[in-house]
Amino acid sequence: MTTYMLQFSYAADAVKGMVAKPQNRREAAEKVIAAAGGRLIDMYFCFGDYDGVATAEFPSNVDVAAASLAIGASGGFANVKTTVLITMDESVKAMEKASEVSAAYVSPGS
Repeated sequence: MTTYMLQFSYAADAVKGMVAKPQNRREAAEKVIAAAGGRLIDMYFCFGDYDGVATAEFPSNVDVAAASLAIGASGGFANVKTTVLITMDESVKAMEKASEVSAAYVSPGS
């Protein structure tokens, strides 16, 4: 399975709801991720451009896209961003392959 980072910002009404009735949103996240075929690894609130971040595994890009679309369509979020994460071992393999194929690319103006 591939690991993804989901960054999200809540809509103002969602924040109002959580302040009025504090709640752990992990269970809701686990349900929608599992319904799309994935597994939630962890979830955090954070400071900065996003209100929270979650890491999850999904079998395919289609599955994570389905979860992201469902989450975004709920109206509870102002912004959802999905990023594919690769392991360090995969990164090294990518570097090795880049070394092999780099001669095939010619820069503009060369």
